[in-house]
Amino acid sequence: MITAVLLCAVGALCSDDVKTPACVSSHEAACLLPADYLNPSGPISKELAVGKKLIISLEGLSGSPVCHWIRGEDRVMTARNGSQSMVTSPLSETDSGEYTLTCDSNNAAMFSTTVILHVVMKRPTKPQLMLDGVDVSDTSPLFKCVSEGFPNPTITWSGNKNVDEAKMFKASDKRTESKISSAQYYNRGMMCCATNAEGQECSQLYDYDLQSSVMNKDEVSTVTLSEGQSLLLRCRVKGYSLRSPVWEKGGRLLNARTLSCKPEKEEEMCIKNDSHYAVRMAYLSIRSVREEHSGTYTCTSTNKNSKSVYVNVSDEVSLSAQLDETKIISAQEASSTCLQATVSYHPVLQHCSWETPDKNRTKCVRETWVTQHRTVKLCDPLISGDYKLHLEAGGQKETKTISVCVVDEPKFNFLFNKDDGTINLETASLVPANYTWMFCSELNDSCETDSSWDEVPNASKTVSETDSNFSCNKPIKSSVSKDVLKGDQFRFCLTNSVGSWCKTHYMIIPPTPPE
Repeated sequence: MITAVLLCAVGALCSDDVKTPACVSSHEAACLLPADYLNPSGPISKELAVGKKLIISLEGLSGSPVCHWIRGEDRVMTARNGSQSMVTSPLSETDSGEYTLTCDSNNAAMFSTTVILHVVMKRPTKPQLMLDGVDVSDTSPLFKCVSEGFPNPTITWSGNKNVDEAKMFKASDKRTESKISSAQYYNRGMMCCATNAEGQECSQLYDYDLQSSVMNKDEVSTVTLSEGQSLLLRCRVKGYSLRSPVWEKGGRLLNARTLSCKPEKEEEMCIKNDSHYAVRMAYLSIRSVREEHSGTYTCTSTNKNSKSVYVNVSDEVSLSAQLDETKIISAQEASSTCLQATVSYHPVLQHCSWETPDKNRTKCVRETWVTQHRTVKLCDPLISGDYKLHLEAGGQKETKTISVCVVDEPKFNFLFNKDDGTINLETASLVPANYTWMFCSELNDSCETDSSWDEVPNASKTVSETDSNFSCNKPIKSSVSKDVLKGDQFRFCLTNSVGSWCKTHYMIIPPTPPE
């Protein structure tokens, strides 16, 4: 339940002779001004991030109204005696729903309106990675990384775990921006990641070392982007006497002078040359790609080494997943085994969750510090039953199912039927399974070695999978006549794909009552 903080009533933030400051939305709170909705055409819809407070400001309402914030039949908050606002405690997803805001003045109704709150968490958007500070002479440009999300994402840089070291870090409502000097990455690649409670999304600098024409293992030959995403390429070569490398697209030279990056305008495409510790660099930056930016980009150094990358800009949605149909594990492995699927998608994997056999939903475990998630996992303790993987990318949805069988040591239950003189066995097992009856005829309790045991003729059997609904824990029944069990001990053994188990039993035949 939302907890009310009645500002003026408790004298916390205002008094009768001190005017309440204007309501201002921030990364900690969102404002709702009923004065803007005195004649609404329908319910007011308000979306807030988890953890934010809602300030209901009474500014602009005439007189000294008494206002109520109501959910269902419960009066959650009341503002009276000149109070200028009502403030909720930090909101959670359970606070989403329909509310009624009513205000009265001089015992007459002023208005009543419905407010629908959506308290949400959203994954960070794919970070926009671009150059900044391109006009500062004798200084390498800055990398700028921008992302949005609920709650506000935190931006981190590869090889730089201390966020405070990033320059000009700032956060606004839903949006986080961070800048860091490119000089830290003059001889290596770079990635920035935006992370909040819903997950992580990353973007990278596509970096190419032109000391040779052979592609290194971490150099990408194909980049697939959606329209509106950013692209940042860089090639570099080491040598004081060398000039900066040059970029071309589809065989057409991209002139670094006419396409030079300028701070006062957001160019469609720009080039920035830089040098640091004798490393000559050429950046190619596109802030917002379009379909016409697709093509092959080639960078060539003065020593004639070159490398190419194909950029594919597409809004075509794709989603696929590969997941095993079954997984069989022992009970000992159930708490340490993960389910894992391989996924491929475009543009962004918006939703990924696992549904357990008991209908609980769990967010997927994804890789960190990657620009594309290739595997998604569930690492909670497993139980037998069907698990479903729910995926969504670009509005396209897909569901995959895997049947999990957790196999424990079977329990053997022996019963003697005195009417027909048989020994009956009941158990349950993963199938296919094999079972065997054995007896030991050795005297003097010398049945400790396997060689002392003999199989009962015609008492071995293979149980096949005839019904998939019972393949994990199929009931098994078997019986033998006591007459074929020589000696005073017998054994029942069962083997399935997980293991083998035997249980030894002494021949205890209840006495036959006298006639």
